[in-house]
Amino acid sequence: MRTNFDCSNPDCPLLGELGDVVERLETDSMDMMAMAAQGRFIEFCQDLVDEWATKLRTIDAVLGLWQKVQLNWCRLEPIFMQSEDIRSQLPDDSKRFENLDNGWKNLMLEASLSSLVVDICCDADDREEVLQGICENIECCERALNEYLEQKKKAFPRFYFMANQALLDVLSNGNRPLKVAEYLGDVFDGVKTLDFSKDPTTGRVGCGHIAKDGEVVKWYTDIQLYGAVESYLGNLEQHLRTQLREILEHARTAAELWEESVFKRRKNSHL
Repeated sequence: MRTNFDCSNPDCPLLGELGDVVERLETDSMDMMAMAAQGRFIEFCQDLVDEWATKLRTIDAVLGLWQKVQLNWCRLEPIFMQSEDIRSQLPDDSKRFENLDNGWKNLMLEASLSSLVVDICCDADDREEVLQGICENIECCERALNEYLEQKKKAFPRFYFMANQALLDVLSNGNRPLKVAEYLGDVFDGVKTLDFSKDPTTGRVGCGHIAKDGEVVKWYTDIQLYGAVESYLGNLEQHLRTQLREILEHARTAAELWEESVFKRRKNSHL
């Protein structure tokens, strides 16, 4: 059996599609079970049958673990290696991930030298043990990350409305309000984004908001978006309520004055 590697990233080739390999593995495993059931008829090659039965079980276990590790690494690598916010907030776990990242890349570079599944799963020294160690470290980093996200959600409960991946993007871009604004619709039911016309370059000043139906709502008072993202979003929540309350109060006053004006005009017209 042969497998292929995606070498689009020369620093870390990844396992390619394994559908054909898994299908062949299942077929060979069934054949091996049928052969092993022959009893005395395979006594002359019993050692060879046992050897290949062990290899097939090893390949199945290693490939399953390998795919799990690769999936988790691909998901967490940009978070721990490229997000300055996460690296500053979780320095110990970022260092842990950096170490396992080096081990993972070395493993993948070594494995990509062969396309034979038996070679990369069985012949390499302690392949399953190495993968298991990487997997445990990744899971440790992921637990720390989830605890960090939970703290952020408690600081700004509307983060619970967001998927973790979207929340990570928000936290990673917390000092870029223009980027954060792309996710406002996830945390505020009636807001699509903010009006940054007074500071279109950095987005540090909001002077209104745009509703999801396209309505542009101008505020009476601007808001400054500085500090931690959960802090200025909490301030934004209060600011939205205050501004909408003022707008509604002005609207009610204007409506009362309009009704009074209409009543006076009608009264005068009958005199």
